[in-house]
Formats: sequence, structure tokens, C-alpha cells
Amino acid sequence: MFRIVRRSVFVLALFGLGACQYAGETVSVDQIEDVGPPLNTEVIGSGNTTLALVLPFMGSDTVTAKQIRNGAVLAHENLSDGKLKLAIVNARSPNYSELKNTTLVALYAPDSGVSSPPPGRAVNVSLGDKPLVKNGLSLVADDMDSLAAGLQYASPSGAPVVILAPESQSDKDLESLAKNVGGTVEIIKYAKDAKANVLAKSIEDVGDITAVGFVESNQKVADIASALKRGKSKPLIVGHTGWGQSLVKNPKLQGAIIARPDSSSWGFVTERYQKQFGANPTEMSLYGFDIVAVAASLVRQHGSKAITRQRLLDSKGFKGATGAFRFNKDGTVERLYEITKIDAGKLTVMKRAPAGF
Repeated sequence: MFRIVRRSVFVLALFGLGACQYAGETVSVDQIEDVGPPLNTEVIGSGNTTLALVLPFMGSDTVTAKQIRNGAVLAHENLSDGKLKLAIVNARSPNYSELKNTTLVALYAPDSGVSSPPPGRAVNVSLGDKPLVKNGLSLVADDMDSLAAGLQYASPSGAPVVILAPESQSDKDLESLAKNVGGTVEIIKYAKDAKANVLAKSIEDVGDITAVGFVESNQKVADIASALKRGKSKPLIVGHTGWGQSLVKNPKLQGAIIARPDSSSWGFVTERYQKQFGANPTEMSLYGFDIVAVAASLVRQHGSKAITRQRLLDSKGFKGATGAFRFNKDGTVERLYEITKIDAGKLTVMKRAPAGF
């Protein structure tokens, strides 16, 4: 069973950035390694401003938490200039009462498992794609933002594209995605048991399209893409940042594109991270680095009371190890993407991200 929703929307424009700039080469990290000491409560450095990094100290997220911690420690050592204190706090039982002058709380709690709320006076930034508290911010872009950026690249003049989504995906989310893509967007929703060749035929029936964007990130994506390659139109296949290595390495997806956060500045962190921790940083390591880098930059420029929500909402945004980004008033983050192509099981950069907003 399929339902086709036809919707035309206008292309959105991007605007014009500053702070926290680093340089380097692209680094590809395929797996998370358990690097670094056991997680413990730590207070690192001195200064009149405290950034509390709230991480899970046990369970399946511990390894990722270590990676974030390591990136944050590296940024603190290189960029704090003695003006920012970094406190590592247990997300399961955070004790904020002992921390003085906490103006920024960065939380990694993928299951929203923070047992007590952060202090109300502090700005809260989630190291995930959704704010965890009221008036909070999120540092990680949603996978659908990546999909929209990929489809914009595939159809720069607004030529028709298709978004293929499971029927469980809400119409509201898909309409928002279509609006972000711009141009003419055809949305096809399908049942869980829909066959790949039937879905490919339904896409062919839409007519002259430039690209197909996939919301899901499972084996069905590869099967549908393979069926499309056997058809007449052969549209460009567009994925998103949620596609894991199993899809990137699948030969059926050769030539597909994915918009990813800018990797051109990873080298600055990677060289130092490898030297200190003996492994490559993961993307979450880079997010840990960037939240400390932003905080340190603001404090160096504007003093101990510089970290405010208003300053973090600066429309010029920031440029860190994860590329250029800025926070929106609704708490989400807007990022500038590079375009990568799946080539022989690896992601190759086809187009660099814009320098700034």
C-alpha cells in the first residue's frame, strides 16, 4: 500500500559567521574505540567560569561518553587559557551544588537519563539532536537536516525529487522536510512489507525526477536503490547521516550521496587527539571539543559572564572542528554540510561546505 502526497515548496536561502576557527584535513572514523581512563568526577583547570559536562558513567553509552570527555579535555588544554573550568559530572547522579559559577551545562544523555535537572541559571546544550530541557539548545543536527541538504544539492534548480518514507513517519515531519528541501517534492509513504521492486516502480511512475531521498537506514534502502538502477530513469540516490557503515559499504549503494557536517577542520583535533589518546577521534569526540571551544572563545573575548543564551544565538554562528553551525531560537542547530559520495565502500568528499552563513 502506498500513499503519494504531492507538494511544491520554495527553496530556502542561507545567509552570512565567526569565532573558533581551525584547519586540517579530512579524517574518516569507522568505529568507536574504548579510549581513555574510566569515567570519574573531575574538575579540570581554573577560572571564574565553569562548564559542566554531564556524561553517563556506566552502561552502553560509556564508551561514547569517554570519547566526548576526551575531546572536551583536549579543547580545554589547548584553548581555555586558564579562564574556563571544566567539570566532568555523572549524568546518573549529578551534583551541581558543589560547582561554582556554572554558566554552561553540556549534557550527553541519549535516553534523557539525567536524574536531576541542571541549575536554572546555566545555559543547557544537549550533545544530541534535541534539547533536553526547556530553553535548551542542541549541538547535533537531525538526520533529516542532512537528507534535506543532500536533496538540495541533487536538485539545485528545484527539479522534482522524491522522498521515500515508511508509513510510520508522521505527515508533519515529512512536510517540514519537504519545505526544507524546496522546489517540487513528491512524498511516497510505504507499508513495512512493501517490496523493493514495487516501490521502485512507484517512483518510476512519478515521472521525470532528479533524485530519491531515503528516510530509512536499513537493508530495504539498498534493495530499492538496486531496483532503481535497473530502471530507466536512474535517479540519484540520497542518504543521510544516519546511514551506518553497513549501508556505506553496500555495493548496491555505490554512487549515492550523503550530506555530512564539514570535515575540513578535523585535522587540527585529530593530530593532537591521536598523540594524547592513541586513536582517532569520533564525531562525538569532536562535538565534545567544540562545546568547550565555543565556551572558551566567549570567555576569552567577553569575560567570565560571557556565556549567555543570547550570545550563543548569534546569527553569525561558530566554526569548530565539526564545521560551521549556529543555534536557532527553537533550540535546534543549523549546520553547513559538505557533500560526500559513496565510492567503493567509502565516503569521498565531492563538494566542500560553505565557509560560513
